Amino acid sequence: MLFTHLVIYVCAYFGLFTAIFFLLTYFENRKEMADPVVENEGFPFISIIIPVYNEEKIIKKTINSVLNLDYPKNRYEIIVVDDGSTDSTYEEVKSLRLKNIHVFRKENGGKGSAMNLGIKKAKGEFIVSLDADSVVSKGALKKMIGYFKDREIAAVTSSLNLYKPKSLLLKLQWVEFMLGIFLRKIFSLNEAIHVIPGPFSIYRKSFFKKHGGFDEHNLTEDTEIAMRIQAKGYKIRNSISANVYAKQPSSFKGILSQRLRWYYGFVKNSAHYKCLFPPKRWDSLALLILPAAFVSIVLVIIAAFVFFYLNLSYLKNYLIQLSVVNFDIIQSLFNIKLNYIIEIVRSFFTNPFIIFMFIGIILTFILVWLAKHESKDKRNMIGSFIFFILTYWLFFAFWWLSVLVWKGVFRRKIKWGPRYY
Repeated sequence: MLFTHLVIYVCAYFGLFTAIFFLLTYFENRKEMADPVVENEGFPFISIIIPVYNEEKIIKKTINSVLNLDYPKNRYEIIVVDDGSTDSTYEEVKSLRLKNIHVFRKENGGKGSAMNLGIKKAKGEFIVSLDADSVVSKGALKKMIGYFKDREIAAVTSSLNLYKPKSLLLKLQWVEFMLGIFLRKIFSLNEAIHVIPGPFSIYRKSFFKKHGGFDEHNLTEDTEIAMRIQAKGYKIRNSISANVYAKQPSSFKGILSQRLRWYYGFVKNSAHYKCLFPPKRWDSLALLILPAAFVSIVLVIIAAFVFFYLNLSYLKNYLIQLSVVNFDIIQSLFNIKLNYIIEIVRSFFTNPFIIFMFIGIILTFILVWLAKHESKDKRNMIGSFIFFILTYWLFFAFWWLSVLVWKGVFRRKIKWGPRYY
């Protein structure tokens, strides 16, 4: 029982500390939420690279969203790299017959190799990576490019949102992505972005020339490049209002495959870039953001075990009570005294776990609301939020346990899924 209370209090204080830190960062930097303004004569030439693999059904929609960008049409090019597709993706892109669209074919080698080929072919001063299953909002590029006035900035990330979440699992991810929108901006304000999402992120091309392209053998090349940028002493910024909408896997198996890759890639890249931790580095990234990521993993897994242990204990006690009345459930209900019910209600509302849980729900709601407000997302997500609160922490614990079992116990190899998720 002492261990249970210890877990509850540690999780509660850790959650409260990080949430309050994020909120204080937000309110102290309200003026920095706005994107830098770029004058008409200051638009640099941009190369937008779209690596594709078997995307014949959706590639035109993605390209059309790029063509509709509120950015001078003579100041950007679109480079589509077909990474060994076995469908008619290449023909679909070629059929567009537009001057500023270039399409190249190569043998299948993964997203990193496709991006590297695109970078070699690119004429732009800046490189934009865009996943083939994503749709860009009209003003995204203009909102992001102004950050590069600071020569120390090597990359700028967008506000990554979910495209038309309909199923419960997609709605769960929608709230998760909304929290990610808020946190990525907070990380940006603390010089602590350690993952650059694939959908519509901008890089200074000179960084690739000096420090090499994407790691073609890395499961999470977006995490690796972000940590490399941090390790080399450059900055990464975020535009919370530059919206891009990405499709996500809707099946349990698809999500699990994606998370195995994401999570294992995060751990592996963190181990590789030890220079981002003390004693090599003493800043928000090293002292708070990265350690907090690992602490949260451990705490959620322990909390999940405690949760199931307590509920099994309650079930056991209830079954013992039922055995007294020969498992007559109706009679057991009649035997419950009013004083007993009052005691249950009283203990429920004075239980520290319940109190901290409600505080956590309120703080999470505030973070999600701020993300919606800053990204100007008008969609109703109350139902999605309720489902998220009830289930996400269990999913999160299961995904991480799966990584530990898959790699630590069975020593199995984690691979890319059938698409570039």
